[in-house]
Amino acid sequence: MKRKILISVAIILTAALLVTVLVACNKSYKQDALPDSPGAEAAVTSNGGMAVKVGNYLYFINGYAGQDGDNEFKNVVKGAIMRAPIENGVPNRDKVQTVVPKNVYNSEESSSLVIKNGYIYFTTPNDENDSNGDPKSSEMILMRSTLDGSKIETIAKFDDYTVTYRVSANYIVYKKGTELRLIDLNDKFEDSLVASEVGTVVFPDYADNSNALDDVVFYTKTPADPYASHNEIWAYRAGSAPVKAIDGLGNYDIAVLPHPAGYSITILDVDFVGTDKVRLHYTKTDSGANKRSTGVYSYTFDASFAFNSANEIRYTKGVTYTALKFVDDMHILATDSDSIDMIYFENNEWKRMPVVEAAATVMDVVKTDNSYALTYLQSNVVKKLNFTFAGTLTLETNTTLFNNAYSSDWLGLDLVDGIVYFFNDDVLDNIYYLDLKKVDSRDVRTQTATRLGVFSDTDIIAMLESDTASTEE
Repeated sequence: MKRKILISVAIILTAALLVTVLVACNKSYKQDALPDSPGAEAAVTSNGGMAVKVGNYLYFINGYAGQDGDNEFKNVVKGAIMRAPIENGVPNRDKVQTVVPKNVYNSEESSSLVIKNGYIYFTTPNDENDSNGDPKSSEMILMRSTLDGSKIETIAKFDDYTVTYRVSANYIVYKKGTELRLIDLNDKFEDSLVASEVGTVVFPDYADNSNALDDVVFYTKTPADPYASHNEIWAYRAGSAPVKAIDGLGNYDIAVLPHPAGYSITILDVDFVGTDKVRLHYTKTDSGANKRSTGVYSYTFDASFAFNSANEIRYTKGVTYTALKFVDDMHILATDSDSIDMIYFENNEWKRMPVVEAAATVMDVVKTDNSYALTYLQSNVVKKLNFTFAGTLTLETNTTLFNNAYSSDWLGLDLVDGIVYFFNDDVLDNIYYLDLKKVDSRDVRTQTATRLGVFSDTDIIAMLESDTASTEE
């Protein structure tokens, strides 16, 4: 009789535990809708980052709270998704509203705020506890919310933050380990395998303008032949079948290959061309002693992803870069470890010339006729270089626009419509902004950033304690 009672108790406890688990896995994130929210058709610019412009609103992450920051729904202030109306070209701090009171966090710079079809996509630490009662914040939850915050859903859960992803209108494509996988946003978040044994996956930046191929990703694969020294580039459009875009051996005439083993190709980036094409940037090399193919190349694909080696463009010989910024088809700003160079087409050949002779990153460039305005980041300082280029380079002005301390634990600087947003390293990683258009290099006061977000109670206490400690010293 005693044994039967113990079994009954065990069954009851198991059932209770199961209910607890089910409740934990189906948490409710309900709240009232914010009024006057943008619709799904609202224009979205500067997608992917800590701040995204949607219609007349700026949606932003309210500071960096880290993996172990407060993540109790509705209690969250720091790290929450907030919004502010844009008035006179800048966000109005006095009208900030909380949209999603969850701690937005990741460790991958490519994983941040993404807004598509009226939804905000973001990642957050798992807010559940394990069997020992310890937080499971080392696990990542991928979620989405409507722009008014009234509907918040869990899409998928992952063991860590190494998963990278890209959101399109109807799908999320993500890489986990060596697998490329697909989540169907219109079918209960159904998860399926796209390809296995993939190498590097490159997700294009989100385009501000409409492009028919904005759901494409490229990835590398090693051929089935274990002795092969070439590789393959595949293109995948969410919901379609993968297409082999470039075969490092089979797509080239064996008679003109610098080495019969073909090419090893490394993807640099992808950008959108017009409304229906994408341009793949890559480096190539071969297995020959002299590696005569080493250089930077590009190829522009249409929706068929058909490749013709005759249309491949080679920009450099023996020299490679880490990133390309196409100003137009004939002028490219190329970045390597110690400079920003201009690659340009002249007299029927591609040439190179240094523009910034220091380690730097291109943030933005505007070309008007032969005049250029280059905004770049050098040693955590944002500078603006004005120059003219028409075969020869004439440097005009080089001024400092931004020299504030910012956190780079996750996201660095985010440039949106000429305004730079950042987590202020001097003020507990809260979000600040500086309108670069209004900076006068002769007046340091114009380089003072403005707080955008809301301080949490914890941050207020920390700042008060810091002030008290400073006074006592």
